[in-house]
Amino acid sequence: MAEYLEEEVNILIHKLKFISEDQRPSVLILTQIGFHPLFNEQLADSIAIAGGKLLTEKYDNPSLLFIVQENDKLYTAVPDLLQDEILSRTDALQSNNVYIIQKRNFGTESVDFLHDIEISAEIIQPKYFIYGRKGTDWVQFDIA
Repeated sequence: MAEYLEEEVNILIHKLKFISEDQRPSVLILTQIGFHPLFNEQLADSIAIAGGKLLTEKYDNPSLLFIVQENDKLYTAVPDLLQDEILSRTDALQSNNVYIIQKRNFGTESVDFLHDIEISAEIIQPKYFIYGRKGTDWVQFDIA
């Protein structure tokens, strides 16, 4: 299993090797409960392998915003989040780049590391990666 994981990660890294750091979009991941930034080493690695840069604060102007869904009440709470004084001015919201991750333990379970990378890669670098996870593990939240 470790050999398979290493091989898959190396494929991802190889596909993105010509994308410079300054061309990689910044990603902020929020929890549904309290809309707090979600950050840990596994998530930072997942986002980096998928072609992005993980941020720790909304003040850092993310290019992409991920919200990890815990329950069905998320969709009624998101409009209030989008009115947040800081978030409403971010590149993510201005460019309609808000994504709902429909996987409760996103970025927290080591056994799901590759799965989480694939979800992230489909969103962050859609020209390079299609795993069929859209609509199952994530959806775009249409602001317009």
